[in-house]
Amino acid sequence: MTGFEVGAVVTGTVSAIPRPGAIGLFVELDGERQGFVDVLILPRRPESWPAVGTKTTFEVLAGRSGQVRLWPLDPEFRSGPLDNGVSDEQWRARKSRHPVGTVLTAEVSDVYVGEYVVRYEGGWSLLEDDEASPEVGTRAAYEVIRHLDTTRRTLLRPST
Repeated sequence: MTGFEVGAVVTGTVSAIPRPGAIGLFVELDGERQGFVDVLILPRRPESWPAVGTKTTFEVLAGRSGQVRLWPLDPEFRSGPLDNGVSDEQWRARKSRHPVGTVLTAEVSDVYVGEYVVRYEGGWSLLEDDEASPEVGTRAAYEVIRHLDTTRRTLLRPST
Protein backbone atom coordinates (compact mmCIF):
# COMPACT_ATOMS: atom_id res chain seq x y z
CA MET A 1 0.00 0.00 0.00
CA THR A 2 2.68 2.46 -1.09
CA GLY A 3 2.22 5.93 0.37
CA PHE A 4 -0.73 4.90 2.57
CA GLU A 5 0.89 2.80 5.26
CA VAL A 6 -0.28 3.31 8.82
CA GLY A 7 1.41 6.40 10.22
CA ALA A 8 2.07 8.03 6.84
CA VAL A 9 1.30 11.73 6.56
CA VAL A 10 -0.76 12.38 3.42
CA THR A 11 -2.43 15.35 1.78
CA GLY A 12 -6.01 15.04 0.62
CA THR A 13 -9.02 17.05 -0.48
CA VAL A 14 -12.40 16.74 1.23
CA SER A 15 -14.61 15.25 -1.47
CA ALA A 16 -17.95 14.50 0.23
CA ILE A 17 -19.85 14.98 3.48
CA PRO A 18 -22.79 12.60 2.99
CA ARG A 19 -24.61 13.27 6.27
CA PRO A 20 -23.05 16.18 8.19
CA GLY A 21 -22.80 15.36 11.86
CA ALA A 22 -23.72 11.69 11.37
CA ILE A 23 -20.96 9.55 9.84
CA GLY A 24 -17.93 11.61 8.86
CA LEU A 25 -16.41 12.78 5.61
CA PHE A 26 -14.60 11.39 2.59
CA VAL A 27 -11.23 12.57 1.32
CA GLU A 28 -9.74 12.14 -2.16
CA LEU A 29 -6.13 11.12 -1.71
CA ASP A 30 -4.65 10.54 -5.15
CA GLY A 31 -7.54 10.46 -7.59
CA GLU A 32 -7.80 6.68 -7.18
CA ARG A 33 -8.00 6.10 -3.42
CA GLN A 34 -10.54 7.42 -0.99
CA GLY A 35 -9.94 8.19 2.66
CA PHE A 36 -12.44 8.54 5.47
CA VAL A 37 -12.50 10.63 8.66
CA ASP A 38 -14.86 9.26 11.31
CA VAL A 39 -17.43 11.58 12.90
CA LEU A 40 -15.92 10.87 16.33
CA ILE A 41 -12.64 12.51 15.30
CA LEU A 42 -14.25 15.64 13.79
CA PRO A 43 -15.47 18.70 15.73
CA ARG A 44 -18.83 18.20 17.41
CA ARG A 45 -20.46 20.94 15.34
CA PRO A 46 -20.62 19.97 11.63
CA GLU A 47 -20.34 23.62 10.61
CA SER A 48 -16.77 23.45 11.99
CA TRP A 49 -15.87 20.54 9.68
CA PRO A 50 -13.68 21.26 6.65
CA ALA A 51 -15.80 22.09 3.61
CA VAL A 52 -15.84 20.05 0.41
CA GLY A 53 -12.79 21.17 -1.58
CA THR A 54 -10.62 21.81 1.49
CA LYS A 55 -7.09 20.49 1.02
CA THR A 56 -5.26 19.53 4.23
CA THR A 57 -2.96 16.91 5.77
CA PHE A 58 -3.83 13.70 7.62
CA GLU A 59 -2.11 10.83 9.38
CA VAL A 60 -3.14 7.38 8.16
CA LEU A 61 -4.80 5.54 11.06
CA ALA A 62 -5.55 2.33 9.18
CA GLY A 63 -5.28 1.24 5.57
CA ARG A 64 -7.79 -1.26 4.27
CA SER A 65 -8.39 -2.23 0.67
CA GLY A 66 -10.58 0.40 -0.90
CA GLN A 67 -10.47 2.94 1.94
CA VAL A 68 -7.95 4.59 4.22
CA ARG A 69 -8.98 5.87 7.67
CA LEU A 70 -7.52 9.27 8.45
CA TRP A 71 -6.78 11.62 11.39
CA PRO A 72 -6.77 15.34 10.50
CA LEU A 73 -3.51 17.02 11.51
CA ASP A 74 -5.08 20.50 11.50
CA PRO A 75 -6.39 21.06 15.06
CA GLU A 76 -9.40 23.01 13.70
CA PHE A 77 -10.68 19.79 12.13
CA ARG A 78 -10.51 17.56 15.24
CA SER A 79 -12.69 17.18 18.31
CA GLY A 80 -9.79 16.38 20.59
CA PRO A 81 -6.07 16.82 20.99
CA LEU A 82 -3.60 15.50 18.45
CA ASP A 83 -1.64 13.75 21.18
CA ASN A 84 -4.33 11.18 22.07
CA GLY A 85 -4.25 12.49 25.64
CA VAL A 86 -0.61 11.41 26.12
CA SER A 87 1.59 14.11 27.70
CA ASP A 88 5.15 14.80 26.52
CA GLU A 89 6.49 13.11 29.64
CA GLN A 90 4.27 10.03 29.20
CA TRP A 91 5.24 9.75 25.51
CA ARG A 92 8.97 9.97 26.22
CA ALA A 93 8.59 7.33 28.98
CA ARG A 94 6.61 4.99 26.70
CA LYS A 95 9.17 5.26 23.90
CA SER A 96 12.01 4.70 26.37
CA ARG A 97 10.30 1.71 28.02
CA HIS A 98 9.32 0.13 24.67
CA PRO A 99 11.87 1.09 21.96
CA VAL A 100 11.49 -0.16 18.39
CA GLY A 101 12.33 -3.86 18.30
CA THR A 102 11.06 -4.54 21.83
CA VAL A 103 8.83 -7.59 22.23
CA LEU A 104 6.09 -7.07 24.81
CA THR A 105 3.02 -8.93 26.01
CA ALA A 106 -0.34 -7.39 25.21
CA GLU A 107 -3.97 -8.43 25.60
CA VAL A 108 -6.68 -8.12 22.96
CA SER A 109 -9.28 -5.69 24.33
CA ASP A 110 -11.50 -4.94 21.32
CA VAL A 111 -12.18 -6.71 18.03
CA TYR A 112 -13.68 -5.07 14.93
CA VAL A 113 -14.06 -6.19 11.33
CA GLY A 114 -10.52 -6.53 10.00
CA GLU A 115 -8.76 -5.01 13.01
CA TYR A 116 -8.31 -5.32 16.74
CA VAL A 117 -6.93 -3.36 19.71
CA VAL A 118 -4.29 -4.69 22.08
CA ARG A 119 -3.40 -3.10 25.42
CA TYR A 120 -0.07 -3.37 27.17
CA GLU A 121 1.59 -1.69 30.15
CA GLY A 122 1.36 2.03 29.43
CA GLY A 123 -0.34 1.92 26.05
CA TRP A 124 -2.43 0.36 23.32
CA SER A 125 -2.18 -0.31 19.59
CA LEU A 126 -4.61 -0.95 16.72
CA LEU A 127 -3.62 -3.85 14.48
CA GLU A 128 -5.08 -4.70 11.10
CA ASP A 129 -5.91 -8.32 10.36
CA ASP A 130 -7.11 -9.80 7.08
CA GLU A 131 -7.65 -13.18 8.71
CA ALA A 132 -9.72 -14.11 11.76
CA SER A 133 -8.88 -11.70 14.57
CA PRO A 134 -7.97 -13.15 17.95
CA GLU A 135 -10.60 -13.28 20.67
CA VAL A 136 -10.94 -10.59 23.33
CA GLY A 137 -8.78 -11.55 26.32
CA THR A 138 -6.12 -13.32 24.25
CA ARG A 139 -2.60 -12.50 25.46
CA ALA A 140 0.31 -12.73 23.04
CA ALA A 141 3.75 -11.34 22.20
CA TYR A 142 3.94 -8.26 19.94
CA GLU A 143 6.93 -6.40 18.53
CA VAL A 144 7.19 -2.59 18.53
CA ILE A 145 7.75 -1.60 14.90
CA ARG A 146 7.35 2.18 14.99
CA HIS A 147 6.52 5.17 17.20
CA LEU A 148 4.30 7.82 15.62
CA ASP A 149 5.30 11.08 17.30
CA THR A 150 2.58 13.15 15.64
CA THR A 151 -0.33 11.26 17.19
CA ARG A 152 1.72 9.57 19.93
CA ARG A 153 0.80 6.07 18.89
CA THR A 154 2.95 2.93 18.98
CA LEU A 155 2.62 0.47 16.12
CA LEU A 156 2.91 -3.23 16.95
CA ARG A 157 2.85 -6.48 14.99
CA PRO A 158 2.50 -10.03 16.25
CA SER A 159 5.93 -11.33 17.23
CA THR A 160 7.22 -14.28 15.23
